[in-house]
Amino acid sequence: MTTDGSAGRFPDGRDTDSNCVDFRIPDATVLAVEAMAGATNIKVEAVAGFHAGQKVTIGSGNQAETARVADVGTAGSAALRRAAPKGANNLEIMGGRHFREGQSITIDSGPNAETGVVLSVRFAGPAATIALASPLGFMHEIGAQVSGTGITLAAPLTRAHAAGDQMTSDLPTPGAPNRYSGAGLRM
Repeated sequence: MTTDGSAGRFPDGRDTDSNCVDFRIPDATVLAVEAMAGATNIKVEAVAGFHAGQKVTIGSGNQAETARVADVGTAGSAALRRAAPKGANNLEIMGGRHFREGQSITIDSGPNAETGVVLSVRFAGPAATIALASPLGFMHEIGAQVSGTGITLAAPLTRAHAAGDQMTSDLPTPGAPNRYSGAGLRM
C-alpha cells in the first residue's frame, strides 16, 4: 500500500500518482442575483468552464440542489444608477465589472424587459457606463436590473437561492473516482 497514491481519481480510472493530474478544480461561480424557485435562467458572475449538458450544484448544505445546464449565455449583473429614458444609448450602473464589449445583456424585467448589445464599458470607481449598440425601446427606472443572459437550466429550480450562493460542477467524491465534465473529459 502506498501512502502518496491518488487511486482512481483520474477521469478514466487510472492513477498517475500525481495530484496535479489526478484531481481537477471544479468550475465555480456565484449567483449575481436571487433565483426564485421555478426559475430556469440564473444570472451568474462568471460562465467560464460551464457548458450545455453539464451537471451543477447550486447552493450548499440543506439548500443545495442539482441541475443540468441547457445553455450558457453571458455573465454579470448590476443595477441602474440613474433612470435611462427611452431612446438612450448609455446606461449608468453600479458595478458592472463582468460586462464586456459585444456581450448581449438584458435590461429590466417584466413587460419593460429588453435586450441590448454592449458597445463599450467605461469604469469609474464602483460605477460604470455601458454604451449600447442600439437605443433603448423603453424607459427604465433607477435600480432596474442589467444582467448578462446567464445560464439556462434544463429544468426549473426547486428552491430559491440568494445572490452570492455558489454554483459548482464536478464536486469531489472522496473514496470513489471523481466524475469530470470538462471539455474532453465527459464520462
